[in-house]
Amino acid sequence: MFDAIDRADWRIAMEMYIFEDDETGREFRSHLKMAAKRGVEVMVLVDAFGCWSLPDSFWDELRAAGGAVRWFRPIGRGLLVFRNHRKLLLIDDRVAFVGGFNVANEYYYGVEGEPPWRDNALVFSSHNAAHLRYSFLKMWARADRPLRRLLFRRSHGKTERGFISDRVQFLESGPEDPRQPVRRAYRLVIRNAQERIDLAMSYFYPPGRIMRALRRAVRRGVQVRLLFSQKNDVPIARWAARGLYGRLLRAGMEVWEYRPSMLHAKLAIADNTVIVGSANMDVRSERINYELVAVVHDPELAAQARADFEDDLQNADQVLLDRWKQRPFMQQIKERISYWLLARADLYLAKLDVSIFNLRRLRRLR
Repeated sequence: MFDAIDRADWRIAMEMYIFEDDETGREFRSHLKMAAKRGVEVMVLVDAFGCWSLPDSFWDELRAAGGAVRWFRPIGRGLLVFRNHRKLLLIDDRVAFVGGFNVANEYYYGVEGEPPWRDNALVFSSHNAAHLRYSFLKMWARADRPLRRLLFRRSHGKTERGFISDRVQFLESGPEDPRQPVRRAYRLVIRNAQERIDLAMSYFYPPGRIMRALRRAVRRGVQVRLLFSQKNDVPIARWAARGLYGRLLRAGMEVWEYRPSMLHAKLAIADNTVIVGSANMDVRSERINYELVAVVHDPELAAQARADFEDDLQNADQVLLDRWKQRPFMQQIKERISYWLLARADLYLAKLDVSIFNLRRLRRLR
């Protein structure tokens, strides 16, 4: 990514959920600053909640060089729960990096003696990258605005057409879009798979339709392998995912846990289709956060992604049903409570946040 930034001719657009004031963050800032000094338009959009520990003064050098920085929905000035979880680096509208990565030492150097976090990203070039320009500008304009539509309304609109027949498509979702295109994409590739489905997810407590689609895939003879993380930066998310292991194993799926470091991937490989991006298979990515994924239908890319997945399995432990049944009772209770909190309470909290925001707005109008 540094090389791409250094080669930029006229525009850099960067969108991150987490941007830390550490070695990695300062290195990115330095490259962005040098680009701005040579006349490149630099636009950086960071989420105010994801970067809650980052002072605004961190960006003074970049702004002084001519760069522009915006905070997505600053804390205390509107809705708290609905965050911009997207990760994007767009260079000259010609090269784009899309994935699950953030800007922090954990992703590039590792911390506390552990290897860097395991993540995935795809690099796009030419006309494919140009489609992301409009997507970024929408989020840039939305950074400090309230939600423009009533949230959680049902939609009777049609599903996006033809994405499985196009080689590359970028899908974005957020609380203002009741169509939930990212969730539909995950479900559609699972439903269409005929041979093998491989999923690597850092956070996994999917909606019922995804679970049913996975079970049906197994029943029609599809091999389903799921890779999760033994180590998790959000312990409650780890327990919530583990609360589903029994159901997954009894349905005939393989469950693995990645050992070396935190697995932060959001990867789906279904036959010759690959999905990579910021969206997990959980309620927050489905209904609450703004997300961005790339859907690519390409046998060569799928083979490469599956080879990487196989390498990850070499550093993972398989979870077996007989042994899983013997886990302590208190662990089972912890799993159930964690699953309820994340799969149910998270959505209720989001709705409460909207209600409080609307009440405040009504009071200001009086």
